[in-house]
Amino acid sequence: VGTVIEARDISEEKRNETARNLLMREVDHRARNVLAVVHSLAQLTRADDLESYKTILAGRINALARAQTSLASRRWEGGRLEDVVREELEALCPRDSIEVQGPEVGLSPEQVQPISMLMHEMATNANKYGACSHVHGKISVTWTLEDSQVTLVWREAGGPPVVAPMREGFGSVLKAGVVGQI
Repeated sequence: VGTVIEARDISEEKRNETARNLLMREVDHRARNVLAVVHSLAQLTRADDLESYKTILAGRINALARAQTSLASRRWEGGRLEDVVREELEALCPRDSIEVQGPEVGLSPEQVQPISMLMHEMATNANKYGACSHVHGKISVTWTLEDSQVTLVWREAGGPPVVAPMREGFGSVLKAGVVGQI
């Protein structure tokens, strides 16, 4: 008859389990947030017909996906304003028609997604109605940073004459929401 007593330190296993549980809760939280945004996009998107609706919604979801990819590539620590602006413009406008310039501005993780969505809406409008709808059109997005305040300027040249919109669109609603959010 004998007794075997084994003692081992399980503190690392406990730390790993705690970290794993925290990570699972964080992934769940982020997934729910993304789904809430997609739901909002589906509810707020307007179009004249089903095909247009699907195209518009797919573009917005793709913009959201680019924002998520950008955040993930930076380990969810935020992003750079220049990268967000450039990614959205290059997704919809010819690369040689855009100019992006400004000082280094870091964005928090909470700022990347709404700014990405706003830039997508602006680029979509430029592509459909503005400078990117013409061969010689140009878009310039510049910003300044003064006293922790960023002023972003969007300029279009070489496009069709500007016509006032008949109704307030998603971009206008989004712009007001983004300004309030950030």
